[in-house]
Amino acid sequence: MEGRDKSRDDLPEDPIELKQSISKQDSEDFLSNLGEAGNLEFFKNIVTAIREPILILNSDLKCVFANRSFIQLFNIDPSTIRDQSIYLIGNRFLDIPELKELLNELLSIHQEFNEYEVNLDLIHISNRIMSLKATDTAQQSDNERLILLSFEDITIRHEAEKLLLENERKYRALFNSSRDAIMLLAPPDWSFTACKPTTIELFRCKSESDFTSKRPWELSPVYQPDGQISAIKAKLMIESAVKTGSNMFEWTHNKSDGEIFQASVLLSRIELKGRTMLQATVRDITGRKEVEKELRNHRFHLEELVRNRTVELSESEEKYRTLVEQSYDGIYIYAGGSFRLVNNRMCDLTGYTKEELYGLKFWELAHPDDQQRIREYELLRESGATVPSVFQVKIVKKNGVERFIEFSAKGITLQGEYAVLGVGRDITALKLFDEEQSKVDKLESLGILAGGIANDFNNFLSAIIGNLSLARLMVEPGTDIYEILTSSEHAASQASTLTRQLLTFSKGGEPIKDLVSITTLLQESCNLILSGSNVTAEYDFPEDLQLINADPGQISQSINNIIINANQAMPEGGRIFISAENIEISDNISIPLKKGSYIRIHIKDEGMGIPEEQFTVIFDPFFSTKQLGTGLGLSTAYSIINKHHGHILVESEINSGSTFIIYLPSVSDKIEKKQMEIDFLAATGERILVMDDKEIVRDTVSAILERLGYEVECAVDGREAIDKYVSSMKNGNPFSAVILDLTIPAGMGGRETVKELLSIDPDVRAIVSSGYSTDPVMSDYETYGFRGVMAKPYSISQISNTLREAIDN
Repeated sequence: MEGRDKSRDDLPEDPIELKQSISKQDSEDFLSNLGEAGNLEFFKNIVTAIREPILILNSDLKCVFANRSFIQLFNIDPSTIRDQSIYLIGNRFLDIPELKELLNELLSIHQEFNEYEVNLDLIHISNRIMSLKATDTAQQSDNERLILLSFEDITIRHEAEKLLLENERKYRALFNSSRDAIMLLAPPDWSFTACKPTTIELFRCKSESDFTSKRPWELSPVYQPDGQISAIKAKLMIESAVKTGSNMFEWTHNKSDGEIFQASVLLSRIELKGRTMLQATVRDITGRKEVEKELRNHRFHLEELVRNRTVELSESEEKYRTLVEQSYDGIYIYAGGSFRLVNNRMCDLTGYTKEELYGLKFWELAHPDDQQRIREYELLRESGATVPSVFQVKIVKKNGVERFIEFSAKGITLQGEYAVLGVGRDITALKLFDEEQSKVDKLESLGILAGGIANDFNNFLSAIIGNLSLARLMVEPGTDIYEILTSSEHAASQASTLTRQLLTFSKGGEPIKDLVSITTLLQESCNLILSGSNVTAEYDFPEDLQLINADPGQISQSINNIIINANQAMPEGGRIFISAENIEISDNISIPLKKGSYIRIHIKDEGMGIPEEQFTVIFDPFFSTKQLGTGLGLSTAYSIINKHHGHILVESEINSGSTFIIYLPSVSDKIEKKQMEIDFLAATGERILVMDDKEIVRDTVSAILERLGYEVECAVDGREAIDKYVSSMKNGNPFSAVILDLTIPAGMGGRETVKELLSIDPDVRAIVSSGYSTDPVMSDYETYGFRGVMAKPYSISQISNTLREAIDN
């Protein structure tokens, strides 16, 4: 530990320290007249109220009394210092030789000391610099001799002064090392008052006094290159610099011997000892950019240093209140059942003015559900019981809006009274985010479940549809049994649409596109959704409406979500108008679509309409106006249409209904009428390898292929399929094609299998099959080395045609 005595004249005037009861100035006035006060007890009561740490010693330098600030600052048990020598208290942190000398002088010759600086290493708050002041009460009174030793923490001030001195040193070094010509100009006539030696050298003057005897325009030719008189233009440049703070320009100078040269001049307004002056910096035009940057950076850092030092040294009540009022958090002091202090942010959080808050109790801000808990907190605090220092409250603002606020509260003493200092922060957005994240987690789990169900369902449907197709081959067309089997197969095919929607929900994968009639999709979706409701649909479709190349399952899901919203918007019944038309998009249409042919779909309801302010958020995930809605319907529709390179927008008017407008790229192709009659290309004895982990699927596909005239072998996983493929090649009886299931739990799936088969036989004819129809491999199968794709469930015709195309091409 080391200390030093510092004269008070070397320091700026002390800022007024904010007190809860007695200011620092009041305490100093009191101490100077203490001798007239009388007894020690009165003295103790007064010193206790002072925020400044104070230690009272008797003439033996033993501790008589220490106020609360001293106890708290140095973390000392007050019971251990009574009648204890000052040098023995705590961990002997005041056992300092220089302090001993000063206290001995005070006792012997009444030599008080002020601003004795000492470096104290305090365990609980690290190293601090303290300013000590000792007052001898015996000088003012004949009462018992007491010595008041006060402590002031000046660590921050020391750091600021050190930083300022370091920056001043750097600036001085920069100034002295600069090769520029720098000079000072002073009002009122703006003559030169000082300059650097480089200035004398640049202008070839004899000395500094020779240079300062000249006015700025006397070091210039009569006229500048633009024709203006140098003396007049120089005054204008000076006036501009004084007004704006700086002025940089090109100037033609001449030296004392008459030599003319071009220069860049920077006039900077500076403050020296409270006086406004100009600093002129002159250098070659080639260095203008560097000088401008250097001076600007220097000025910025100097101003920043001044601002930081001002903030650090400012401990006044005015600065404190400014900090509180500008806080992003609400700050308050609550005592005696009422607010004593609130900042502007606290008013923003609650919607009340300061005057209104001063008339309210804290618990009255809370939502009725939270009021009882907050009142219990208040009672527990007043009784000294432990209460959570951080707690969340749902409050009701003055305008009735509910917000979630997180409060951090701490007990303090205000003017001798227990009070609570609190800070409040609005966490409503965080609360909502947590709730939405919980929804996302639940939906992700549901999506995984939905995907697994859909895959298993597709495996069963493959067996059902395949066996129904086989059964139809075994009966005479036109009979009742034949029609029943045909109807059953059609129903099973419709069920596959449900699994496609489950997969879209679970994965949101890339669409597996096919030529689709939007008229059929719109009518089927509308009939399904409105069945049994009091809402009817009206259609308007032209006969020449083009087709779309789309995933029918995903587009149906998108349309379903929109029609469901329209139906729910009319609880008392109504009509939904659905129309579609062919249009051409050109570059001059303000819709984010590439030019080309599109189908524009209108779905209009007669509901209450959508407020205009919701137009930008209705397609956001989790946005919903329904109490039990998930907010996923329209966002899913938007995602699906966007993946189909389309666009969706909404028009609405309150009490007049809403219209959703959908744009989808169209194609001019035609769809051949699909018939349930079995149409397939007969096989010529080719060998087919089928890999699938489900026995029911293997059995069904094998029966179909054998019926078609193929020779079939089966494998449970990719490793078995590869072994059989290699064995058949060695035996000279290779497979003509392989059908690979994409996903094999705990085994090698189709993607890995085809990769290895291609390394063995680059000409392998592989077809990928999966119940996960939204997997990227299914929509881009050729990239992964497959020759064909079959999404489960599939019919005999699909198997026949896909195989023939893969084998023959």
